[in-house]
Amino acid sequence: MNTRNIAGPLVRGSDFWGRDRDRAALWALLDKGDVLLNGPRRYGKSSLMCSLLDQPQPAWTVVMLDVEYVETPAEFLTELSAALVQTSAIRKLWEKTKRAPGAFLSWITAGIEGIEIGAENIGQAKLNLRKSLTPDTWPELTEQLFAELSHHDHSLLLIIDEFPWMIANFIDQDPEQAVHFLKWFRAIRQKTRKSPVRALLGGSVNLEPRLEQLGREALINDLQRYHLRPLSLADAVSFVREVLDAEGVPFDAETPAEIVRVADCGVHFFLQVLISECLAEARHHAGSKLTVDLVEPVYNERVLGPPNRSRFSHYHTRLKQHYGALERAARIVLALLTEQERESRDHLVEVLRAAGEDVSVDRVLALLESDYYVSRELDQVSFSSGFLRDWWLRNVPAPAGAR
Repeated sequence: MNTRNIAGPLVRGSDFWGRDRDRAALWALLDKGDVLLNGPRRYGKSSLMCSLLDQPQPAWTVVMLDVEYVETPAEFLTELSAALVQTSAIRKLWEKTKRAPGAFLSWITAGIEGIEIGAENIGQAKLNLRKSLTPDTWPELTEQLFAELSHHDHSLLLIIDEFPWMIANFIDQDPEQAVHFLKWFRAIRQKTRKSPVRALLGGSVNLEPRLEQLGREALINDLQRYHLRPLSLADAVSFVREVLDAEGVPFDAETPAEIVRVADCGVHFFLQVLISECLAEARHHAGSKLTVDLVEPVYNERVLGPPNRSRFSHYHTRLKQHYGALERAARIVLALLTEQERESRDHLVEVLRAAGEDVSVDRVLALLESDYYVSRELDQVSFSSGFLRDWWLRNVPAPAGAR
């Protein structure tokens, strides 16, 4: 089957392209222990995790949930339990077990009573479970949950998408509660590391810089790391060529390489947005083909311009929602990096001081790095991708008095 150009939704099946090595590497790591999968937003982490769900290893049960909007540990327990009860093997385990402690068994039974297995019923399961859960009972109930899962007949993979984002939510609301949860979750992992339960924790927020600021980076040191990288230059060109072939629009032989050059990255989604706009422009002119000289104008006018501004608006709104008193300083740093490809930390200190920002530049950079706006190499700071730098320059004005 041909690879279609899907710029937005999760990609699955034959549309999932070029990540076979990543998938094999994750299964190999999971055989040894729990894994933290990270990488910037829109790099394809969720699609990669779905591929493990769609093609599990023999004798593995896979359960996946998204916790980006979870704000409390009790809510996490509800989301996890509701996802698990939609898996027939886990549900049968709980319905037949005589080992479960009374509190846990009563709580989970109340949540699933009268509810059929199926994704359409997961909302009702969450409501039922939430009704009978009090905030101070989550540690014991969740510990009992993991103890019960250890009796599962097969290996069980829990894919928890946006786990670092959830922890960032905890930190923003109550740093002490976040640390308490991470200590507890580490203890759970240590107790169950010889059990058949494994966790794959994926996220588009890099948790480590935030924990370093709290002096708590050791709380996730037991996790194996896997960083999802963009496609190589050669693979990106092959991907674009295969997608264009599938779309049935004639194109110059050099067009795939030009699309990769202009996008200045090997990220599927960024490439697919540019491909989509190029195809629309080519089809607008009946009988014309996708030529090399069409790519850059489409990139500048449509991909970076108003037609696609909302696709990437989360880069702008996240600063407003989560950076608080550091928002202006972060915007000053990013504005400066649109003018100079790289800046030294010392120069950024001078710029922020001159702009009247009495903040720690290291704290600002830690946040920007954890959210994948910037990359740091020794004392040099730059945007994490050429595409993001171009979009920021085009769409986000510098703060007043920043220059």
